[in-house]
Amino acid sequence: MTVQALQPREARHHTGAIVRSRRFATQFEMDGHILTLGVEPGVRGGLYYLPSVPKFDDGTPVPREVAAGLQSVIEEVERFWGHWPEFRATL
Repeated sequence: MTVQALQPREARHHTGAIVRSRRFATQFEMDGHILTLGVEPGVRGGLYYLPSVPKFDDGTPVPREVAAGLQSVIEEVERFWGHWPEFRATL
């Protein structure tokens, strides 16, 4: 399985990323850096807003290979939790 539950609403993806779901935000953690993404409630899952140039909360740029897989990691974790997320890009 590509996703492992760590705690309620926290899971590790096989890439090493940890996804934590909160009510209106989700934290994506990779190599000790955290990226907080805004989420609105959706019909079958959350509506995620992905930045066009993502930076971790500490200002560090998200590496290109991590940014390229960000949506798919979140989608796999959300589906593991039984949700079907939607994604929007922000400028």
